[in-house]
Amino acid sequence: MEHIKGFYNTILKSSHPITLSLHLAGKAFPLVFYMLGDWFTGFTAQFIVIILVLAFDFYFTKNISGRKLVQLRWWYDSTITRTTTFVFESYKQYPADGHVINPIDSKLFWWSMYLTPVVWLVFGLLCLLRLKLFYLLLVAVAVSLTGWNTYGFRCCDKWEPGHDVDSATDTWFQLPNFGGFENISRLANVQSFFQRTTGSSSV
Repeated sequence: MEHIKGFYNTILKSSHPITLSLHLAGKAFPLVFYMLGDWFTGFTAQFIVIILVLAFDFYFTKNISGRKLVQLRWWYDSTITRTTTFVFESYKQYPADGHVINPIDSKLFWWSMYLTPVVWLVFGLLCLLRLKLFYLLLVAVAVSLTGWNTYGFRCCDKWEPGHDVDSATDTWFQLPNFGGFENISRLANVQSFFQRTTGSSSV
């Protein structure tokens, strides 16, 4: 009981207690429901609920809690023409105007971001050992969403304004830049070329 009271008091010291509570709940609920959901519901319902909460948590963390708690925001843009596809927004871009990051917000934010995908990875290993393939699919989605969000914020935190975004990202984890629909039209041209070549050779 003392631990709960102490954690509650810690949340109250946050600059954004409601946002922090929703952020932590979005990380904890899918894990708890994954472990206990099959006691009172079927796999299909459990799968759908966890996926929906994970998707909500991904959006909420990327666009709201990350901006409020640590003043960081990132997004992925595949339509830009640069080699990188990340866009970062950081507190480092703006002069200090009294909006100091609360150390409690920062600590709980980063702990939850790094710890969540690790716990999902442990669940994934257990699924492999027990040959629970359908649950493994669910865990793979969870690892992808939580891990990708963590990676985005990690790169955003490393990024320095005025420097290329590539300096803050790891190239081995970088998604490819498709360049909008331009490459699709190029692919269509290549396909039509081979079709013409095949047609002429058959004649």
